[in-house]
This record gives sequence, structure tokens and C-alpha cells, in this order.
Amino acid sequence: MTTPAPPDSPQPAGEPAAADPWAPPGPWQDQGAASGHDPAALPGPGPGPGVPYWPPYPMPAAEPRNGLGVAAMVLGITGTVLSLLLVVFWLSWLPALLAVVFGAIGLGLVRKGRATNRGMALAGVVLGAAGLLISVGTGVFIAARVHSVNEELRAEAAAASARADEQAAQERERLEAARKKLAAEQEKKAADERARRLPFGQSYTYEDGLKVTTAAPEPFVPNETVFKVPPNARIVQVRITVVNTGSAALSLYGSGSPFVRDSRGSLAFAFFDGSGRAKFLADSLAPGQETTSLEAYALPDDAADPFTVQFTYGSGMQRKDVIWSGPAG
Repeated sequence: MTTPAPPDSPQPAGEPAAADPWAPPGPWQDQGAASGHDPAALPGPGPGPGVPYWPPYPMPAAEPRNGLGVAAMVLGITGTVLSLLLVVFWLSWLPALLAVVFGAIGLGLVRKGRATNRGMALAGVVLGAAGLLISVGTGVFIAARVHSVNEELRAEAAAASARADEQAAQERERLEAARKKLAAEQEKKAADERARRLPFGQSYTYEDGLKVTTAAPEPFVPNETVFKVPPNARIVQVRITVVNTGSAALSLYGSGSPFVRDSRGSLAFAFFDGSGRAKFLADSLAPGQETTSLEAYALPDDAADPFTVQFTYGSGMQRKDVIWSGPAG
């Protein structure tokens, strides 16, 4: 039994294959006919004696490289979406740029016939470029908006600073005015204090029109039959004249007798001899009315010069003293 040879095995060179009567004539048959020989007697083509023959294997087709196009489209979509988000737009430039690069490479592969997804690669390029443009535009918009907001904040800060400076200037002016007013009041008070420190013989007029004058002291000779003259004392007579120069009646309550002090500040002794020469101020004065106080005081010889006479008038916080001073004469 003969074992059939596999198709891939070489055929023996000594056994020619059976001729196909319906096949067209080969080139050797044409050559035999032209040379006058029998074409069937000419040897056919084939390998030489002892050379095996294998039929060629079919070559497999190369698979398309579409990965870059797909990656370009995915990255382009990602970059475009990120570029529209104000919070993370700055992250879009990288996927958008990679989409353009991968898409360009993918289009190059399509042109070389090594890829078949031209649409995806082109979409990746377009989306990547759009993502880059939108990202740049968003960045410019945000930068402009931030600059505008900063300008507004600076303007508001400048306005607030100007208002604060103006308020501070007004406060300084108010404090300066208050200080000047207080200084003026203190100066007025000091001037009034000086005006109420007078030598004998001068007058002082209160704000309500009460005019007070203390005349220069005169020696007083007491009636020895009534009081004994204090030893080593000088007796002087003090005359105070009060006139109401105002338009309303004035009360002299609490202003009856003056305070007389020697040079040491001690109160002088009021001397009454019963001669009837002493006079006292009235309790009140009508407009234009006048009253006089005439009293005698004993001053120590060693403290008689200078001595003071204090007249007090007014009520409450408006009560003021007028003090005359000078030698006992």
C-alpha cells in the first residue's frame, strides 16, 4: 500500500505530472512548434532534477495602529471639559496638548496606511486645540477679573483710608477746638481771678450787675468807755459799698460781713464800741439801689501790713470772692 505524500512535501523529479488537455499551451510548446518539434515531446517547466519545490505561504495582513487616535480623542474631550471649569481650568493644558500631539501622530499613521481611525485622530486634534484656546481664554478672563477686583479693592481701601484720614482730621479739629475752648475758659477764669484780686479803693462788678468797692482803710478810734482796746493792736475801719447796676433785684444773703485777715492769714477781731458808727449791708438791693457796710477790726501791730478784706457773693457754684489787700494805713 502506497502512503500519499503530504502537499507540502517535495515531488520526485522523475515522475512528470499528468498533462491537462484543456490548459493553454506553455511557452515551451510554442517554442517546439516554432522549431518543428512536437510540443508534447518537450520537457515542461519545473524545478531542476533533484531540487524540491514548496508552494509559497500566504503573508498575514498588518493590524492597524489606532491607539494614538483613541487616546487623542479621549485626551481632547478631557482637556476641553477641564478648560470650561473655572476652578480646575489650569489643569486642562496638559491633556489638551497631549491630544494635539497624539492626534497629529495618529493622522500621520493614517496617511501611511498604518491606522484606520482618521476621524478619532482629527477629533483629538480639534478638541485639544479647542481645549488649549479655551484654557488660555479662561486664564486671560480670570486674570483680567482678578486685576479688576484688585483695582476695586485698592480703590475701596483708598476711599476708606481717605475717609479715615478725614475723620481723623475732623477729630483732631474737634479736639483742638475743645482744647482751645478749655484754654480760653481757663484763661477767662484766671483773668476773672486776677480781676477779683484788687487793691483797696478799686471796684469789681459781678455778671449780674452787682458792683462792690472797698475803700482804703481808715484809723478807728474806739470809745474806751465801752470796750477796752486790745494791747499792741491797730484798729482800722473798713468801708464796703455795694450798688445794683443791673435790671433785676439782687439778694445779698450770705454777704453780710466780710472776712478780714492779717498778713499771717488769721481772722481779725471785729471791734464794736457801741458808738453806733457800725453799718451793715442790706439783705437785698433793687435795681440802682446802694448799701454800705462800715465795721472796725483790730489787727496785731506785727501783722497789720498787708491785710486783706474778702467779700463773698453768689450761690452754689456761682459763688465768687473778691479780695482787696493793702497796708493798714
